[in-house]
Amino acid sequence: AALTAADAFMPPLAVPRPATVSTSALQMAGFGAAAPKKGKGTKKKDIKLKPKQQWDRYTSDELKGFDSIRVAVRKIEGEWLEVGAVKSKENAHTEAAVIRHRVLIADHARRLFPLQILAKDKVEWGYTTTSTSEQQEGEEDVVIEWIVAGKVEDMPDDIDKLIGFQGLPEPTGFYAFSESKGLGQTSTKADFESMMTK
Repeated sequence: AALTAADAFMPPLAVPRPATVSTSALQMAGFGAAAPKKGKGTKKKDIKLKPKQQWDRYTSDELKGFDSIRVAVRKIEGEWLEVGAVKSKENAHTEAAVIRHRVLIADHARRLFPLQILAKDKVEWGYTTTSTSEQQEGEEDVVIEWIVAGKVEDMPDDIDKLIGFQGLPEPTGFYAFSESKGLGQTSTKADFESMMTK
């Protein structure tokens, strides 16, 4: 059919269009998405430990009498910097104690050694079985052998209750000495509260 000049000025015929439905693959929480199931996706071992809670466990009666194992960090292949000690029930979970406390240990190392350990540094965590009494008995030639803490495959489900960490005292007041008791023997809440107000 040939178009005439008059046809050029006529409005086009309305053609019904199918209704379009827009769907989006993006679902936002609170806007129709299913709520995440509680208790799934986060392992017990992924929960962040709290410094005061782990210090309280370190000084608790449950861990009293077990060995204080000295812990340190170092930049990869660098010098070991001692930052504190861990304890574990029946001395059975030393390596697990170091691994579970690695965030607390690294944070404390940055407070103790702010110019040597930076937040961006890759560090290794280690522990030693050389006791401080061996060093203090006049044996100045005692060589401290640090053992790099590796991955622990099977930790007990309640590992956080079986271990504790106490850092060395430092200028900001974390893990401060109790004048009457000395480091490692501060077990009262008052000692911790007075330390936190400094």
